[in-house]
Amino acid sequence: MTKLFSLVYLLLACVLPSQVMAQSDAFALVEKNYGNATYVSGGIGDEEVDEIRLRERDFNLKLLFAERDGSYLGSVDVVVLNAKGDKVLEVNSAGPFLLARVPPGRYVIKVSMNGQEQERKLSITEKRRSEAVFRW
Repeated sequence: MTKLFSLVYLLLACVLPSQVMAQSDAFALVEKNYGNATYVSGGIGDEEVDEIRLRERDFNLKLLFAERDGSYLGSVDVVVLNAKGDKVLEVNSAGPFLLARVPPGRYVIKVSMNGQEQERKLSITEKRRSEAVFRW
């Protein structure tokens, strides 16, 4: 009986860590590409918010979407245009945070939710991250 118990214990010890690792990977936000831009969006739940905070230093643009009372919003349409008016990024944000890596330059950020549009102009450099908060 003790040999059987030991064998079961050994098998569980091998299987459980891989299941725990798989569960932690389930929260990983996937970087996506749009032309020359790379982005990640999310922030639903504490795990995703923590991940956004850990990864934001790797991006030069950070956008936050919220209601006027501070409640987070998701499913916001985002278009980033360069100085020539070309689309550098077009995406529907999966959560209240959108991190992007775009070439340095001047941009117009257009966002819309439920038919209400907002626009901001931002200059993005290699040395520091530009940030904007959009509230509805």
